[in-house]
Amino acid sequence: MEKGQERVIIDDDFDNLGLTKDVLQWNGFETYDFINPRLALQTFKQSPHLFELVIMDIKLQEMDGQSLYQEIKQINPDVKVLVFTGMVLNVDKFKKICPSFDERQVIQKPVRMSSLVKTVNDTMISV
Repeated sequence: MEKGQERVIIDDDFDNLGLTKDVLQWNGFETYDFINPRLALQTFKQSPHLFELVIMDIKLQEMDGQSLYQEIKQINPDVKVLVFTGMVLNVDKFKKICPSFDERQVIQKPVRMSSLVKTVNDTMISV
């Protein structure tokens, strides 16, 4: 299967999810958006190489964000992941659980939409 520009967005806040989806689609990205992280994970498992980037909230009601990150990276270690958070994230602690995590993957809320698009573009061109 050929890679496209698909992005998975996971956020249990409906307003944040809708705004993120709208901004990315307005800027030419195809998105799959999920309010339920378990459904997102199930979809990701079915076609893990379809998605180039996962954008997810770290604090989710249905599932721990660190666990979700870990499972996504176990399924497809090459997928890029950006993490939304409205709190201070202890990157060193996160790295102990998820060794592939990098502080450049953190998007602090509230985020400016122009900054989000730049971060997504920069993430996609980085190795």
